[in-house]
Amino acid sequence: MNFNFSPFPVLETERLTLRELNLEDTKTIFGLRTNKEVNKYIKRDTPKNLAETRAFIDMISNLVSNNEGVFWVLESKQSNDLIGTIGLRNFDVEDNYAEVGYELNPDYQQEGFMTEALKEVINFGFNNLELKTIEGFTHKNNSASTALLEKQNFVFQPERKDENFEDNRIYRLENKI
Repeated sequence: MNFNFSPFPVLETERLTLRELNLEDTKTIFGLRTNKEVNKYIKRDTPKNLAETRAFIDMISNLVSNNEGVFWVLESKQSNDLIGTIGLRNFDVEDNYAEVGYELNPDYQQEGFMTEALKEVINFGFNNLELKTIEGFTHKNNSASTALLEKQNFVFQPERKDENFEDNRIYRLENKI
């Protein structure tokens, strides 16, 4: 099973275009990745400046060009604003597995945007990449993320632990095809 993200797989939903991250997104990505509400349940180093954000974008570009992950920005079709990100990574080729991760600007939360995006990414993962399993890791207190995963039929895996983040819960979705 070999992945090829060239050309980059642009995805469309009713209200969103899921497109490739680029350096023109630096300021918006900086704002998203330094937002206190976005980071409330995420343990990660936040960028201190635009240079660190550009380094993050370069890292993501390398991940995609090496076919080790795919990372979309969520662009509103109505405003052309970048409102969030979603991606698949940590592929396990033997098990046809990937992890999904996402973040959304708080100004756009509770409007169904991430539901639209996640549904499309799941469809891409199962139908285009032929994944058998997609997992989402979320903080135990992040009720919005938990609800999002459960709405897409992800199932909580109480027996599994995220070794690096003891407060995370793991949710799993199996491809039924």
